[in-house]
Amino acid sequence: MTSSAPAAAAAVAPVDDRLPRTPVAVSRAEAFRRACRYEWRHLEGLRSTWILLGVVAVLSLLTGITVLLDLDKDRPVSASTMADVIAWTPLATQVPVLCFFLLVLGTGPVSTDLVRGGARTTWLAVNGRGTAYAAKCLVGFLAAAATAAASALLGALSSSAVLAVSGAPQPAWGGVVVPALRFTLWMGCWALLCLALVSLVRSRIIPVLVLCMWPLIVERLVGGALGYLPGLDGVGKWLPFAAGRAMLTDVSAYPADDRPFAQALVGSHLSSGSATLLFCLYTAVIAAAGCWAYCRRDAKAG
Repeated sequence: MTSSAPAAAAAVAPVDDRLPRTPVAVSRAEAFRRACRYEWRHLEGLRSTWILLGVVAVLSLLTGITVLLDLDKDRPVSASTMADVIAWTPLATQVPVLCFFLLVLGTGPVSTDLVRGGARTTWLAVNGRGTAYAAKCLVGFLAAAATAAASALLGALSSSAVLAVSGAPQPAWGGVVVPALRFTLWMGCWALLCLALVSLVRSRIIPVLVLCMWPLIVERLVGGALGYLPGLDGVGKWLPFAAGRAMLTDVSAYPADDRPFAQALVGSHLSSGSATLLFCLYTAVIAAAGCWAYCRRDAKAG
């Protein structure tokens, strides 16, 4: 009798109507929302994320100091010059320095999965590889874009304060808005490029080296070499980061005397609008390739 008591108790135990008796199907939209929340919580839970954002904030606040280097109190700073100060300071000749800080945010989500063995846990938690990759892209894009927007805002406030204290006239800040938006979009695309390259090569170190060396040195060399091949003269001006530099720097806004030097630094004759479309197209193609690799390659066991 005593051995059958638990079974009898279980048989008469009341059923909780709040618990689903059959598995509940989750829509793709709900699965994607959960995946984005999963990625965001993972990102904000890392100490390195907040250290990185703190460093970016400090450097952005120091942007105003660079305005003093070429300050002319008798002539206002042009909007194009101020836009370049916000985007490129501290000065880097090929890519904005903010890119090197955002490498941490961009390469982290995928490398944690594929390199460190957490992929299967992620796929189970967010209901599929494609959903996981899409969520990483969206969260990565928004995090990088938000960081760039905050950096641009802090840099503008810092520069405005320095100009006010020094008694110099303020630039036409309305003309800085559109370049700042392009800068924000550029950084969002940079995060997608980081994600995609880690997915393609299943490594974190190699994509970091590629993203550091390609825009700084290799692309210039490739563009120059292609110029010696019949029919390929000028192709270097259409390469990804040549378009990216043209996206960030509107050479047509410079005074006529300064345009040749600015054009040489940019390395592309594309207008900022055309360059923006081309750079976004490059990003979309590489991100799609990264999605293919992420969804089809196996991962290390956790």
